Amino acid sequence: MPLTFGSPLDSESSEVFMPLYTGKRKRTRTIPANGKPYLSGPSEQDNLDMFDREQLVKLLIHALKELGYNFSAQALQEETGGIQVESTVVQKLFNIIRRGNFESITLQLLSQLPLKYGSLGLQDVIEDLQVGNDSSSDLTEQNSMKNGNVVSESTDWDKVVHQMEQQLKAFENFVPLSGRNFSSQTLLQLTTLVEVMVLINKEIFLELLFDQRDSHMAVAFLRNCLRKFIEIWDSLLALRNDMLDEDAPFTPEKLLKDMTTILTSPETSILQSSTWQGSAAKSRDLLLEEISNYINPNDLVPRNRLLTLLKQAIKYQRSQDVLYISDDGENLIMDDGEDGERSTGLFNHKFNLLQDNSSNFQQIKFTEEKTLVQNVDEIWFLQFSPNGRYLASATADSLTDRKIMIYDVKNDFQVYKVLAGIDLCVLYLSFSPDSRYIVSCPFNKKANIYDIHSKGEPTFINPTVEGAIVAEIIQPIDSFQIPASTPSTSNNSSEPPRIWCCDWFHTPEHEGRFIVGSPDREVVVYDLKSKTILMKLSSSTSTSPNGIASVNQGAAEQFPRVHDLKITADDKYLILMPHQGNIDVYDLSDFPNNEKIEKNEVAIDKVILPRVSRFNIPNRMTCISLPQVKDPNSPLASLMLVSLKSNELQLWDFREQILIQKYFGQKQEQFIIRSCFGYNDKLIASGSEDGKIYIWDRINGNIIGVLTAHVAERPATSGNNKKSTKTCNTVVWSPTDKKLFASGGDDGYIKIWRVEKE
Repeated sequence: MPLTFGSPLDSESSEVFMPLYTGKRKRTRTIPANGKPYLSGPSEQDNLDMFDREQLVKLLIHALKELGYNFSAQALQEETGGIQVESTVVQKLFNIIRRGNFESITLQLLSQLPLKYGSLGLQDVIEDLQVGNDSSSDLTEQNSMKNGNVVSESTDWDKVVHQMEQQLKAFENFVPLSGRNFSSQTLLQLTTLVEVMVLINKEIFLELLFDQRDSHMAVAFLRNCLRKFIEIWDSLLALRNDMLDEDAPFTPEKLLKDMTTILTSPETSILQSSTWQGSAAKSRDLLLEEISNYINPNDLVPRNRLLTLLKQAIKYQRSQDVLYISDDGENLIMDDGEDGERSTGLFNHKFNLLQDNSSNFQQIKFTEEKTLVQNVDEIWFLQFSPNGRYLASATADSLTDRKIMIYDVKNDFQVYKVLAGIDLCVLYLSFSPDSRYIVSCPFNKKANIYDIHSKGEPTFINPTVEGAIVAEIIQPIDSFQIPASTPSTSNNSSEPPRIWCCDWFHTPEHEGRFIVGSPDREVVVYDLKSKTILMKLSSSTSTSPNGIASVNQGAAEQFPRVHDLKITADDKYLILMPHQGNIDVYDLSDFPNNEKIEKNEVAIDKVILPRVSRFNIPNRMTCISLPQVKDPNSPLASLMLVSLKSNELQLWDFREQILIQKYFGQKQEQFIIRSCFGYNDKLIASGSEDGKIYIWDRINGNIIGVLTAHVAERPATSGNNKKSTKTCNTVVWSPTDKKLFASGGDDGYIKIWRVEKE
């Protein structure tokens, strides 16, 4: 019988409920007649036996020290028989570095370090080298081994330099270049040991230069010690046949270059911020952190280890709810975030450590905020300006030449400008990075460029209410066509190619430039300032040395029919999407910038753009989208979203040519449906031929929202008898307001949506 309040305890035993806070299962504690309780089910001792008890104690002692509870940490350490979070050798080395007693560092000491790949264990060989090791510091070391007994001492820099020269001789005699043969494991350990010595010598050099301000001694030390240690390091890497990452910040070549540069320009703030921490104490702390990465965790608990475990636990708990989407602040505590992208905002959310952080069933909801009704025909394209201030729409308006409207987001989405001078339907729009210019790509083979802040004819399209702004009708400031191809080119047509897509360069070096693509096998680079076409890619591209074929090999391969294109945020890559077949990626990094062309430093007609990758997508494609990240080093920077006419979307890494995720649910079989990244690139959103908006979790691929958007037929307007369909053609997300997005459909409406957390 269940225990109720006020009921007496059974004389032999009874069960008392003990909450676990997890909601997964219940645990009972049985109290026998002798009064000594025992647990039913798995015992607490069984749970403890899952972990190494000494490791657990080390973790607790280390965490207490990091929290500032040094007396509690010392008490726990004494109660457990003196368990240390750092091995004796690690403590000795770290105490030497903290005091600046670098003359006590020897090859013999470093060889005893418990490295991740094991200690060298070559004591006899080291003694045979007969290098003079200063043992006078051993007694000093023993006296300072106790935690908290490390005091700052003045450094005898002459002794330090002499000692490093002696240790250099030992290393030079010890490396395989002298004929000594080591196993691959020993060679790996030796390389690690040399890297540690390089870091120590780097610190000595920086302190001589910045703390002691002895440039003469610093120059001599760089030449006679640090440079030679780097050479030994480089030779060991060569023997191991290591493939070094060219982008890695810590390589022999880059380190030597950085140290040489900082020696010649010691006052350069950028260099100082990356190499010198402002004081010897701070710089030594950084050195200890760098060396810690080489030590076996069993002999040195990694920094913030308990916090890291807690983050992982919370991340796992969150991952169990497929409808949970984290905010930026929560990403900060999730180490590098669930996306792999480091957040830099202030953290203002507290997690409960006393219970599981499971989320509610519905964490976010999508609310329709406003409907814009000024357009008179189907909405084919939408785009927010990069500053988030404006929303541009393109329609299939057959009644007037005013097919593009610019809405002012901050002024309640009132119409700001109406762009006129367009004969046929508009397929594509693209804002310049400064949000001032916009390019339209209509069916009439002519691209129009507008300055959205130029003056024009007033039109009273906005409601006449208090606070209403007067919209203006403006004409293009520039227009151009792609010149008709000659029979010798890939197009083989006498008609000007159509222009169906466009994207701007993003960096200041290429200001005022954009690229347009054509389904008639052409892509051109246009310069707004000079109002000239700089390059036609059909005759100025090739594959890289590792490519599969060259597009300038005549009949061997035709230039693709381009239906969409994108330039990455760093202007390094151009991605071309045909209607079907292959997606091509070209390297733009060597494309001459504005300054080089203005100074005639390069002949633009001689520039060749290499195609660096190609991957096949057999289904018919409708559009490609890139994330809204601006950092080229972000893990998201190489992602690309592809919409397919097979009722699916695909997420690719275009650099690695890897398919990462697929998204299903939306209907996309006949029409061009455009999709996008949203909510700080955590979501994927797309229109659908059933008039709905489908929203997925980018990482897991599960649908978290289906919104009824453009499913109602719109009454026919005067002069327009075309019956509207129920298709949502496009969804676009604000680049500055992660909660704001818009959709456009065949009903002619633009709907403004907002994400809300419940």
